[in-house]
Amino acid sequence: MSRKVLLLLVLIYAISLSGCATLEQVGQVLEGQKPTAQVNGVRLTGLDFEGMDLAFDVQVDNPNPVGISLAGLDYDLSLLGSRFLKGDQPMGMKLAANGNSSVEVPMRLGFQQLLSTYQQLKGADSAGYQLDLGMGFDVPVLGRVRVPVSYQGEFPVPEMPDVKVRSLDVQQLSMSGATLMMQLEVDNPNAFSLLLNQLNYDVKLNGYNVGSGLMGKAVNLQRGSPGVINLPLSLDFAQAGMGLYKALLGSGISYDLNGSMEASSSNPILKHFQMPLKKQGSVSLR
Repeated sequence: MSRKVLLLLVLIYAISLSGCATLEQVGQVLEGQKPTAQVNGVRLTGLDFEGMDLAFDVQVDNPNPVGISLAGLDYDLSLLGSRFLKGDQPMGMKLAANGNSSVEVPMRLGFQQLLSTYQQLKGADSAGYQLDLGMGFDVPVLGRVRVPVSYQGEFPVPEMPDVKVRSLDVQQLSMSGATLMMQLEVDNPNAFSLLLNQLNYDVKLNGYNVGSGLMGKAVNLQRGSPGVINLPLSLDFAQAGMGLYKALLGSGISYDLNGSMEASSSNPILKHFQMPLKKQGSVSLR
């Protein structure tokens, strides 16, 4: 018995286990049907100092009465009419029978590669693109089939918000500890507004861990209008040491500010994404 015939018998048997197999269902298995696919949109999922992460949302319709597999895909992404990224990705994803499934196709765009390849992107707020996908499905009877999908659109060229430490205020100081307030200024260089929903932070002063936490409330960042964020810090000199106490009595102190920011925008591509927070320098005490 050939492998194909054996596979057909197994599939028909699998259908019969879920109920009485109709002649139509058996015919569909014997015939085999190619799935269809379409790109419903693209999202920015991450933004850092080196580049941005995109996710293309693909809807796949499987008309077969049995599940199929998305074995892999090949892609060709063009920006401003010129090829930028080309390659393939293994998937190994199972798709349900008789229905739609959502597939996320991630891609990474590096800023250095973008700007070295497309000089016209410097200072641009957006860029046109075309994505050509070839999705490889394992379908009963038909075997491996390639389904082509094309999608055109325009995505914004985002820039990282500029974070500055504006001040470090000593609100209370004693021999046992201190209460400080670090004030940040966040500037949005993009043409679109950003809503900074969450900021996770970890602060070191003169190399000592002095505080971590979450930003208290969301901050709306308009272009040309910096937002202000206050980070409360509480020091325990018994843990941090008297060296930090003496530093606080001086005129300035070094800081390390690390963490992450979660932002959103009214732009459909920029619904929700994450950015790293990393800043070092010195600040005068007040």
